[in-house]
Amino acid sequence: MSTSRRWISFLILSMSCGIVFQVAYIRFVFLGPTAEALRLSAQDYGNIISVFGAVAVVMYFLGGWFADRFEPRTLIVAALAGTGVADLYLAQAPGYWGAMAAHVVMAVMGMGLYWPALVKAIGMLGDSSEQGRLFGFLEGTRGVTSTVVGFVGTGIVAAAVVQSAGVIWLIRLYGVLCFAFAAMVWFWVKSDAERLANLGSSSVTLRQLWLAVRNKYTWLIGITAMLMYCFYTTLGYFSPLLEHRFGMAAGLIGVIGVIRTYVFQFVAGPAGGVVVDKVTKSSPRLLRWMFVGSAVVAVIFLVLPQEPAYMWVALALMFLLCLFVFTSRGVYFATVGEVEIPENERGGVIGLASGIAFLPDAFLPSLCAWWIGDPSASPAVPEHGGGYTALFAFLLAMALLGLLVTTLTTRTRARELASRAVSSPDAAPPVAAVTG
Repeated sequence: MSTSRRWISFLILSMSCGIVFQVAYIRFVFLGPTAEALRLSAQDYGNIISVFGAVAVVMYFLGGWFADRFEPRTLIVAALAGTGVADLYLAQAPGYWGAMAAHVVMAVMGMGLYWPALVKAIGMLGDSSEQGRLFGFLEGTRGVTSTVVGFVGTGIVAAAVVQSAGVIWLIRLYGVLCFAFAAMVWFWVKSDAERLANLGSSSVTLRQLWLAVRNKYTWLIGITAMLMYCFYTTLGYFSPLLEHRFGMAAGLIGVIGVIRTYVFQFVAGPAGGVVVDKVTKSSPRLLRWMFVGSAVVAVIFLVLPQEPAYMWVALALMFLLCLFVFTSRGVYFATVGEVEIPENERGGVIGLASGIAFLPDAFLPSLCAWWIGDPSASPAVPEHGGGYTALFAFLLAMALLGLLVTTLTTRTRARELASRAVSSPDAAPPVAAVTG
């Protein structure tokens, strides 16, 4: 493969990654208008999102099986086309069960077929010395693509007479783009059989899972990521808070949603890796500080009067929380290498830890919809169970638990290194030691 073809293939694959998940996660930018566009109550939409999350968790485990048995290009094309069909079907506002089916298809296509195949396809575009650069640029290109299409989407929704009508056209646009990228991948991206064979298996075997279950770091890493992922999952629910409690103009909510969801993705994520390498020298140590910052933000939101006079304070706090969340996302699984988990066990550890990490997607959207109600509905749906107070109290509890778990991780690793030093006093300590 020529250099130009290789980099154009990389660009097409990376940009497709910024398109394929847009509708599945459109709630992060247009929560209320999407529910209205689909003719669903906020609670029904929250329930559908939770089902999507539950199916996605299962697909994280099964996706490697597909990636080992089918050519990556074929899987990626099938996933993009399947997602395009689901998007266009969803744009018909097919009702509760139809929208549920569309989201299940998006979860299967995105997490079961697309993601593991994309990882293999990107890996084939370079040798072992280029993998870090390739995957780093993948995240950057994905973030830029998501930001651009996000701002275009905001313009489409803002130009519509009714926001919900704009959302329908936006969903259709994303569906068409999925088909366009499916065609580009099919006609441009080629597979290298020799390089593909060298990438090894993506499947997680039962033996690897059993070893992962017995490894304490699987649970420490997975629970740490899950606790921070609770903050990520709830970010979309800050939109109705800003609009209906702090009086922010509806036209600004979409722009803020794009900044919150995509701009921080490609700015804060890489920054987290740099801070770990240059400052903290430890992922759990950085994550511990991110949990401290998140706890402080949750406490301030608990006591901050929800009045228009404090709108810009609330916005600044939300952006600060986004900084903590996306900085953390960039280093979730770096701990796997730092604690020297053997290569033959890492697949199982990362697979099981990922399943634990993304569990909030299976229940939190439904719970958040119940907590905050829907003030824009007619008649309005009231808050339940404490409303936003319950939400921020929950997030505070997650932050405190995160502080506890990351502290436990650093101390566990420190004890291991101390024990190793006693048993082998001449052994040099590992470079990437996780210490507290």
